[in-house]
Amino acid sequence: MNFTMAILALSLSAFILVIVLVYRMFNTWMHHKERAWVFELKADNNKAMSAVRIPAFERIVIMLERISPSSLVMRQNVSHMTASMLQLELMRNVREEYEHNVSLQIYVSDETWDLVQAAKDEVLEIIKESATRVSPQATSIDLSREIFKLEASTENIKIKRAITAVKSEL
Repeated sequence: MNFTMAILALSLSAFILVIVLVYRMFNTWMHHKERAWVFELKADNNKAMSAVRIPAFERIVIMLERISPSSLVMRQNVSHMTASMLQLELMRNVREEYEHNVSLQIYVSDETWDLVQAAKDEVLEIIKESATRVSPQATSIDLSREIFKLEASTENIKIKRAITAVKSEL
């Protein structure tokens, strides 16, 4: 009877050991499958988002190019305006362009969007500073020259930084 009890105890111990091993292997396999599923889900999400993000990044770069001071001046018919009229029109164009694209900030990092805002602010500052260098009754051509001079001295560094940040984030 002792021998039978020993075999029964050994068999029961072996059975419990097999059950524990099978349970652990199943848990490990399930954990691996779960991680693979999450990875696949994230990969699919990234694919879907990249289809939306690329045009958003392109639009941000277009906006930055459009608000560069020389681009703004070249798009305006400046021959019939005074300097103060041109100043108001240019500032309005910058604000409209920015407001039209403000929703694109959800596609870029906070740091990149801060650079985009800084570029916009620099352009507005160039326009304001140029306007203080000419009289309000001066011609729009005079203001345009001042804008070009000031832009040349700043080299649009903030616009260039913002574009570089958008490109590197892409």
